Amino acid sequence: MNQHVTMPSEVQEFYNAINQYQPEAFIELFTPGASVKDNGKEIAGREAIQAWGESELFSAKVRYTIMEIEEAGESVAVTAEMEGEFNKNRVPAPLLFRHEFKVQGGKISLLNITLK
Repeated sequence: MNQHVTMPSEVQEFYNAINQYQPEAFIELFTPGASVKDNGKEIAGREAIQAWGESELFSAKVRYTIMEIEEAGESVAVTAEMEGEFNKNRVPAPLLFRHEFKVQGGKISLLNITLK
């Protein structure tokens, strides 16, 4: 993990909310007009993000282990290993994702997710 980049508290709370199964805390981390780009699919607005979080993260009991943090321009990028209760056939092991966060006014305004 890069020791020279500080993870914004909003980003740390994103992982805490998922790892501790707190969907209410999870959705509060996003701005009203936030968007998530999950491997090319765009999810716009808190209501849609909440539904996406439930179907993709919380129902599968996803847990993340943070591997690396880096600055990416005005964003912070986190590489995290994902575990959970989902079909692991045809997925690489370990399953690593790059989460690029843009934070505005203490909330996440954009999250771009790609396979690492």
